[in-house]
Amino acid sequence: MVAWLVHHARGNVRTEDLSVRRLILVLVAVLSLSTVPRTAASAVTVAIDPRAAVTVPVNGTRQFSAKVGGTTNTAVTWSLTPPPGVSAGAIGRISAAGKYTAPASPLPNFAAVTVTVTSAADPTARASNTITVVYPAPVLNGLSPASLPLGAFTLTASGSGFVSGARVQWNGAPLSTTVVSATQLTAVGTAAQPGTVNITVANPGPGPVSAVRTLSVISGVAVSVTPSSVSLSPGTTLQFKATVSGNTNTAVTWSVVGSPATGIIDATGLYTAPGSSPVGGVVTVYAVAAADGVTRGSASVSIQDPLALSNGRFLEQTTFGPTPASMAHLQQAGKAAFLAEQFALPESAWPYSSTTTRADAIDLFFGNALGGADQLRQRVIFALSEIIVVAMNKNTNGNEIVPWLSLLSRNAFGNYRTLLREITLDASMGKYLDLANSGVAGGAPNENYPREVMQLFSIGVSLLNIDGSVQTDSAGNPVPTYTQTDVQQLARALTGWTFNSATGMTGSGGNWNYYPGPMIPVPGKHVTSAKTVLGRVIPANQTIQQDLDSTIDTIFNHPNVGPFVATRLIRALVTSNPSPAYITRVAQAFNGGGTTARGDMKNVLQAILLDPEARNDTPPSTFGRLRTPMQHTIALARALNLDPGPASQFAYLFYGMNEGLLDAPSVFGHYSPLFHIPRSPWFGPEFQIYAVSDAIDRANLFYYLIASPWPIDPVLQPFVAIAADPTALVNAIDTTLLYGRMLPQTRAAILTSTPTMYDANQRVLNALYLTFTSGEYLVQH
Repeated sequence: MVAWLVHHARGNVRTEDLSVRRLILVLVAVLSLSTVPRTAASAVTVAIDPRAAVTVPVNGTRQFSAKVGGTTNTAVTWSLTPPPGVSAGAIGRISAAGKYTAPASPLPNFAAVTVTVTSAADPTARASNTITVVYPAPVLNGLSPASLPLGAFTLTASGSGFVSGARVQWNGAPLSTTVVSATQLTAVGTAAQPGTVNITVANPGPGPVSAVRTLSVISGVAVSVTPSSVSLSPGTTLQFKATVSGNTNTAVTWSVVGSPATGIIDATGLYTAPGSSPVGGVVTVYAVAAADGVTRGSASVSIQDPLALSNGRFLEQTTFGPTPASMAHLQQAGKAAFLAEQFALPESAWPYSSTTTRADAIDLFFGNALGGADQLRQRVIFALSEIIVVAMNKNTNGNEIVPWLSLLSRNAFGNYRTLLREITLDASMGKYLDLANSGVAGGAPNENYPREVMQLFSIGVSLLNIDGSVQTDSAGNPVPTYTQTDVQQLARALTGWTFNSATGMTGSGGNWNYYPGPMIPVPGKHVTSAKTVLGRVIPANQTIQQDLDSTIDTIFNHPNVGPFVATRLIRALVTSNPSPAYITRVAQAFNGGGTTARGDMKNVLQAILLDPEARNDTPPSTFGRLRTPMQHTIALARALNLDPGPASQFAYLFYGMNEGLLDAPSVFGHYSPLFHIPRSPWFGPEFQIYAVSDAIDRANLFYYLIASPWPIDPVLQPFVAIAADPTALVNAIDTTLLYGRMLPQTRAAILTSTPTMYDANQRVLNALYLTFTSGEYLVQH
């Protein structure tokens, strides 16, 4: 059947043309009907299950089923077709219900039988499959002898289901085999090397093989290495000796597991330890007998750096955490030379543009701290960023943050006076603490920056003694360093500065939001009357630059600056509770004298980091400082060579740890430098943000880092390789993260839990997790 639709062309249709049109329509209809395909009658279909070729053991059965479609008559018939040359009586039988029964033996050459199901409604509708009849799997119960020497052997296998042509297999390869009976085989062969061999039995044909039985091949050769266990310092040498018995060929081949990172050994057995302790601290040396190429003896070498603890602590204070490479370098260079090298290194880059984003700033800050060669500079930048604060909660874009970081970087090893002057004119700080355009529009000068430059950046709120202790009056009250009048006077002295511009010029109304370069003066907007700041008179009618230098000199030369800066930097780098004597020595270094200028940061840092109190490698329990979440994360990544990726991808996690990266909640930083550990007399600034949520979030982040990609970060394979020995594993982690100072109770707890882990990866993850979340690693001692 067809449906017609006639479309008429535009224009008139004449009456005399209608008969012609009818003829055309009839012809079109005839032609159309002749070309339309006819719908075929519904076809009968048959499907067989299973559809894939099957195997059936001799005398076994297999049920087939059929599904018929296209008809209501679902009756079928089943039939078997033998392969060429095989009689129908040798192929088994199939019932009317499709149940196949195999013959008592396989078909010749294990040829396949074809099973066919045919529709009763349409004999042309059929489906087929093939069946291969096989011998059942033999059963292997025992082997005699249970072990074999090297060389020719005869082996007896006992079991059941052995048929003519059965073979004993040696690691899957058939041996020359004699079938003694259905329950016994004998096989001959040659054992070429010692070790464990998998023995199976296979009956002829494609059928399954027996279960595996193992057999030991024992060499008469034995190798021993002396000394079998020894401790060496990095870079030293030791001559090993191998003794071979059981063969006249006493030659051996020497090797070191993990060489060259774990040391090298020559053909005579002379071992040279690596320059630094490898991961785990334990190296295995092998001597393999040339007589059989397999038998070996071993020796265990513990590479114990006697300076590991001292160097590790030093690098914890001068970098974001030791790496194997930095430990090796410090071992060779020494501490003073290391500092000199760090002072001489160029700065890590702080690329800037007007389109620099928050993510760019975070990636620079975290990335330089993680991988910058100028590690000491990065630690000082981090310390200064908690003293001289700018934060993204106000300076929301990366281009408003990076100039501040760059300023801290270039002044980290300079002079503190220069730092104070540059930060005063810094556009990022000008926005954050409102000095930009102060007094430009009239009204009272802004007092925000003038107050904080004294309170937080230089002299603090109370007069200090040289040892950092607070001076008190006769009533025992702290003596203030400045008054509100000082703040107001300083604010007047700092009026008239505005943002720079692309042209370096400004009108009387000032500029807005331009962060490259320092701020510039607005003509006629600086208060030129006399001011008195901290007891010093700033004369009237000075230029804006002269007033700036006068105020910076007044603040910088205040006697509080030395002990103030000393205390802040010691707490940021070494310990939260330095002794008064320690503060005094560093404050004196800040004050300078002789050829050393006041405020020389290199001199201050050397005094902090080389002080006897910092270099005491058996400090009291109150010594040290809590790592912040960022410091903790980077220290772990550097120690284990983890790659956390761009920090902007996981920076949101640090808000849950109360340390939003580059986003301190206030001008006081993420934590107060004067915070005390609750219910104790001890300072612990970083403990102010260490809450339960911080502890959990740190642990979760660290576990993700070491377990990704699942099941374990590949860089941890050296630990996995020794995880079968829990003691060796814990020793290795202790050496890597704690430089051998793990407390006995911590070690016992980890050893108790580690054997319960179900595989080597889990043992490593467990032992690392318990170590890096312990107080011993949380606190930089």
